[in-house]
Amino acid sequence: MKLDERKSLKVAIHTFGCQMNEYDGEVAAGILGAAGFEIAGEGDADVILMNTCSVREHAEERVFSRLGMLGKVKRTRPELIVGLMGCMVEEHREKLFKRFHQLDLMVGTRNIKELPSLIEEVRRRRQQVARIKQDGISIEYTDLVRRTSKLHAWLPIMTGCDKVCTFCIVPVTRGGEVSMPAREVYREASRLVGEGVKWITLLGQNVNSYRGEGVAFPQLLELLCQIDRLERISFTTSHPSDATEELFQTIARNPKISRRFHLPLQSGSDRILKRMKRLHTYEDYKKKVNRLRELAPDVSLTTDIIVGFSGEAEEDYEATKRALAEVRYDGAYIYKYSVRPTTPAAKLTDDVPYEVKEERNQELLRLQKEIEREKNRSWLGRQVGVFVEGRSPKRSDQLLGRTLQEKKVVFDGAQDLVGTFQTVTLLDIKNETFVGALESVCVP
Repeated sequence: MKLDERKSLKVAIHTFGCQMNEYDGEVAAGILGAAGFEIAGEGDADVILMNTCSVREHAEERVFSRLGMLGKVKRTRPELIVGLMGCMVEEHREKLFKRFHQLDLMVGTRNIKELPSLIEEVRRRRQQVARIKQDGISIEYTDLVRRTSKLHAWLPIMTGCDKVCTFCIVPVTRGGEVSMPAREVYREASRLVGEGVKWITLLGQNVNSYRGEGVAFPQLLELLCQIDRLERISFTTSHPSDATEELFQTIARNPKISRRFHLPLQSGSDRILKRMKRLHTYEDYKKKVNRLRELAPDVSLTTDIIVGFSGEAEEDYEATKRALAEVRYDGAYIYKYSVRPTTPAAKLTDDVPYEVKEERNQELLRLQKEIEREKNRSWLGRQVGVFVEGRSPKRSDQLLGRTLQEKKVVFDGAQDLVGTFQTVTLLDIKNETFVGALESVCVP
């Protein structure tokens, strides 16, 4: 392909799934842009890349549906290149080519930097092309990342998982745990801050199991807190077995660290937790939550819940329902169990009828929504520190910010406050977003 021909190619990237996929999508956009491609919307694109997720069946079904639609588009636009990257590629591999003849390109999580040459190969050969490495780390630190925000950046510090949760496909799609060396994480975080980033979210499938060249996760947090002009540090997602006293102490004594802590419970039933191989009991989990709240009373706790896992009886479900009422999360992602092929749980009988899963799911969603309403109302009238992200997407005359608990707040204010921390009084809440009033402006 000639250079001027490459420059005319427009690429659309559509990301499904987790924050790690969001980061991978930003890396892909940056690498392609540097190679001369134009990042565009799907309607104008010569190449459509879907950055995929395999964690839940629903995410895969959305991609399959989109592939079906693109097959119809290719009947009138045969020159269109359709590609997949991300976890679905790692899980299904070349089987997808046989099922979807409209699919031209598959790129594994460890091959993102090869995207420009692979697209060129598809254009030249007009044959299906796949590049899926079996080893290595699926993290690319590069200054080519095309971030959607100038003030916030994703920073993956580890990938993969060594846990054995029976329902989880991450060990298949991302491999075993690999941590980036602490010196590289520090150098990348410092580079981002030098570019104007003020808030960094550390990413990993089990981020708190990080251990880079002997540096444990709490020690890494302490190290990053020393970076001047880095105002806030978040992280996701944590595993209960690696949620330690040292980590809780580190959070409590460092005001730069976000007070949102995502800690997946999955089930309130010890029998189901054992069947899931979650490595903890509900009582273990609750003790850790209580200790974290004792050390950091302002923490906002969120979680993941699976209903209808194999063998879940009514008493198991009721235990989960009690857990939600007892722990009182600030937010919860509640999902119906779906079998993921190649996981250990795929060998178990999926014996909870879909109608029962749906009923339990809806009841927990209603319970959790009421808990969130009550907890959010308890914040009204308080003065809180807010990081101002930008203009509200719904009202151009308002600013959008996030509290230390990462709760959204909109309020009136001038554009020059973007990127600063301000004090806001919370007055009302609408659709889980607080409405606030700016106090006296804090000049940074």
